Amino acid sequence: MSRTVFLVRFRDGEPGPLPLEVVREVLAPYVVAAGEDLRDGVLIRTADGCEVDVDVDDLCVAVSRFPRGPFSEVLARLVDRLGATVIPTDRPVAIREEGDRAHLSADLRDGAVVVAPTGPSLEAFLSGP
Repeated sequence: MSRTVFLVRFRDGEPGPLPLEVVREVLAPYVVAAGEDLRDGVLIRTADGCEVDVDVDDLCVAVSRFPRGPFSEVLARLVDRLGATVIPTDRPVAIREEGDRAHLSADLRDGAVVVAPTGPSLEAFLSGP
């Protein structure tokens, strides 16, 4: 897919710090190359041989140009474990469950849609029309 998505953990309407140990734990089985603190970028490879660049900072995980298939499961695990909101560049914001809506900023709240944090659900949402 050619779109970019951002994973952000909202609390009280503001982006909150990500637990980087969770990001490291979820990505660890797939890492091909990464800096010690993850902030230098992470290159992962999924079981189907696809490589994906993942950018990590204190408030966001960003991914662009990612493939369909096994990477969607990795993305879903990150969303679920981080309690993150998915912010695509060209689609509505996706939340894991209705209760997450209260944590969003006011400008994101109304248009947010609930998408189960599973590989097939996220892939369908991100590749949809």
